[in-house]
Amino acid sequence: MHLTKLLIRDFGKFHNKSMDLEPGVNILYGEEGAGKSTVRDFLVGLIYGIPRRDGITKVGSNYELRKPENSTGYSGTAYIKDDEKTYLVDRSFLAGAKKASVLDVQSGREVNLKYQDTLSGTIIDTDKNTFLDTRCIVENTSNSIEGLQEYLTNISLTGTANINKAKAIEYLEKEKKSHVPRPLIRRLDELDKKLADYETVDEDIEAVENEIKKVNEEFVIEAERRKREARQMVENEDGTVTFEENEELIEKIDMISDKVQGKSSTDKKVEELEKEEKEKKKKEKKDIKFTDRIPVIIATGLFVIFVIGVIVNILDFEPVIKSLFIIFTALFVILTTLDGFKAKGYFDSQSSGGDTPDEEEFKRVLEELKEEAKEQEEIEIDMDFAKEYQEKKAELKEKEDALLTRRNERNKLRHEFDTVFKKKSELEEEINAIDLAIKKINALSESFRKDAFHNLLGNVSRYISSISDNRFNSLMFDDLGRLILKTDYGLVPIENLSDVDAGKVYLAVRLSIAKYMAKESLPLIIDGTSMLESASEVKALADCLNDMNEEQVIILTDDWGMESMFKAKGIKTNLIKL
Repeated sequence: MHLTKLLIRDFGKFHNKSMDLEPGVNILYGEEGAGKSTVRDFLVGLIYGIPRRDGITKVGSNYELRKPENSTGYSGTAYIKDDEKTYLVDRSFLAGAKKASVLDVQSGREVNLKYQDTLSGTIIDTDKNTFLDTRCIVENTSNSIEGLQEYLTNISLTGTANINKAKAIEYLEKEKKSHVPRPLIRRLDELDKKLADYETVDEDIEAVENEIKKVNEEFVIEAERRKREARQMVENEDGTVTFEENEELIEKIDMISDKVQGKSSTDKKVEELEKEEKEKKKKEKKDIKFTDRIPVIIATGLFVIFVIGVIVNILDFEPVIKSLFIIFTALFVILTTLDGFKAKGYFDSQSSGGDTPDEEEFKRVLEELKEEAKEQEEIEIDMDFAKEYQEKKAELKEKEDALLTRRNERNKLRHEFDTVFKKKSELEEEINAIDLAIKKINALSESFRKDAFHNLLGNVSRYISSISDNRFNSLMFDDLGRLILKTDYGLVPIENLSDVDAGKVYLAVRLSIAKYMAKESLPLIIDGTSMLESASEVKALADCLNDMNEEQVIILTDDWGMESMFKAKGIKTNLIKL
């Protein structure tokens, strides 16, 4: 993938600045303050955007730094060619505005971005951090030695310049200590001991409830017994009291028992009388209907006798036979009718009519029963034992209330125990996650370290040797993890290098990383070449780039003679003056 044309409409010091880029090496020349770093930020921002605030990227957002002072705009456009496709990317950097739009030039259709503020995930796969680590080389002008040591250590042990293994593990260990649940463990022990005192509270409550139930049952039994005794006591004429069987008293006792059970014997008798009254009225209604039908029955019987008489007279019988035939027919009809009356209970109702109580008699019986019930209620029973029962029950209820209070206290302790236990488990899970993260970092670090020794450092050494005019032969780590340069006259710790030599080592390292750690073909941006002190070192850079065989290289430099030196090495360049 490479850029073909840029239009910086409003960005930093540039307004409607256009430039044509080509595949291969592009040299953007400008003196100090010409805007070289501004172009670099525009290129990175065009692909990944510029957030309003600093994030976790290697460099700050630069949002306010590159925002134009004399313009309300903040945008730019570029053409990107990827294989056979060409895309037009239009980018607005203003906060709140539409971030980016991508147009497929061949089809004329807009490409939907997977993520709003970046081309990553749509046109390219590399994320911003990886791009800055592998494809954007910025000259290290301050604290170059410390920066080089940190960069190489990080990239060799973690695979990224942004993660320091030692600091990451130190941070995780600190977090691990802050998550140790010792106070929670102590609190759980305290709660466990307190809960032990409430272990039998449920059983104690059940026992008290059973005891209250037993007392209630004993009271009912004793009350019934005393009621029965009261109904059996008889005062003699001499003042003595005897007990004797009395059917009337037994009946009254049974009535009281029924009342205790929720239904009095008076109610029972009332119900029986009401039932009898209903049956009586039903029967009377039935009898009335039957009485209304008597004339019809008699008329029918006479009609039958008449018809038989007519038929007999027509027939040729002796007069005596005809008379007997009519008499027997009449008797048969009369007997049949009387039998029907008897079957319907007509004669029974008439004979027993005086025994069935009328409405007044029914009311009178009800009144007597009510009076009897009133007399029964007035019977005194010795209930002194009830006071003892009430005191005992009150004592048990007080004990039950205390136990219920203890159960509530136990439930609160259990709730706190569960809450503390859950928090302890969460902290333990976080500790396990931290331990897993530390193990993962160590495992990845060992993997990156082996890869650095076998691939990265070997190629770094080759580029260092070329760029430094063979003054430095190779780069390695000593047993303490420090960077060491091998020279013809011995080993040189990197902290003993001058800033210029450290810059050459840094450039060699970044070129090697760009060649061996980049996952896809993206423009390689080099911002600053002041560490190259001679024409031979610039030519060495040209050799390194030629060896890397990059699809597109963009060099931002203040070295006017760089183009001629690249051409001397047979490398075609595209020179752009800022």
